[in-house]
Amino acid sequence: MNKIFLFLTLLTNVSFCFAQNDYIRAATDNQLKSALDSLVERSVSAFMKNSSRVGISVGIIHKGKSFLYNYGSTGKDNQKLPTGNTVYEIASITKTFGATLLAKAVLDKKVNLNDDIRKYLKEDYPNLEYDGKPITLLNLANLTSGLPNWMPDKDLFGNANPDAIPFILDSVHTKYSREDLYRDLHNVKLKAIPGSVSRHCNTAAQLLGFIMENVYKDSFDNLLKIYFTKPLKMKNTYLLAPGKLPRKLAKGYDGKGCLMPIIDWEDLQVAASIASTSSDMLKYIAFQLDETNAAVKLSHQPTFGKVEDGAVALNWKIKNTVDGGRSISHTGGSLGFSSYMVFYPESNSGIVLLSNEADQNTQNELILLADKILTPTN
Repeated sequence: MNKIFLFLTLLTNVSFCFAQNDYIRAATDNQLKSALDSLVERSVSAFMKNSSRVGISVGIIHKGKSFLYNYGSTGKDNQKLPTGNTVYEIASITKTFGATLLAKAVLDKKVNLNDDIRKYLKEDYPNLEYDGKPITLLNLANLTSGLPNWMPDKDLFGNANPDAIPFILDSVHTKYSREDLYRDLHNVKLKAIPGSVSRHCNTAAQLLGFIMENVYKDSFDNLLKIYFTKPLKMKNTYLLAPGKLPRKLAKGYDGKGCLMPIIDWEDLQVAASIASTSSDMLKYIAFQLDETNAAVKLSHQPTFGKVEDGAVALNWKIKNTVDGGRSISHTGGSLGFSSYMVFYPESNSGIVLLSNEADQNTQNELILLADKILTPTN
């Protein structure tokens, strides 16, 4: 979503914007009773001093215990403090659910990571290869497919006013169906051998989700419930769809304070349309920390790059830590929300940060914020 952030920094649409005031200490439920409380307070207060910030929920697993902290508000028009049950778009962190499901399908012997994706497509796509090398399921999950980041793969904006870009995206993608995506796949021209270059790709993640639906003969919404939300008791985690927005969903804004559309588009559901809470995402972190689960362990295996620099597993970034362990992470950014999740299996710890504001710097600042609060040496 970084491309979108470059556009959002220019947005000034008055009808969707709120005036920004000088920084006043953000409301919080932090009780300031422990060293961790104080560390979170210092770190998050610095993050919230940016006048564009609205609210943030922080979930931490540290030394086997869970902690929740909330700051700011769920919307500029209500000043209601978030809670552990406030719902945020988690954007691209959504991709990790599809990737974990792929790992399960491999263990269930339903698929092989090196399968040509065309084995699972109903139409012929001779174009989905380069120099005779096809796109594989692994390529979809480790960002090396070479597919366009977005479909349709064309200029949607022309000379449009930058103020209108998020709303153009919303108007296009609310009408862009699964059938449209399969149709436009016929026109894709790969520019590199699959497996040679890793880059963010919404199209690959969405296509993987559609393939998982075909493999398991069920909708991704049901698969999410069967394998994640029900067994993990994630009671406030949803696959967003038009007309089905959660009641506790926070309002999301860009860096100018403009209210942003929600990504509830069919063509990005498996790539970016899960919404969840800090409380539920702590349960997901605990699930991902348990590498006795074979599917979890498989999804964490590096498949591209070097772990000392940051390798890619199945939609996870894997990197060595200074103490010899691993950090496993993913960022998320939608039109109005930013998120970051990182965990450390060797120290059984992790942190998730959910913010209802998105500009070109927010994701990086969440990464820095997570590092200040929780590292393997803390």
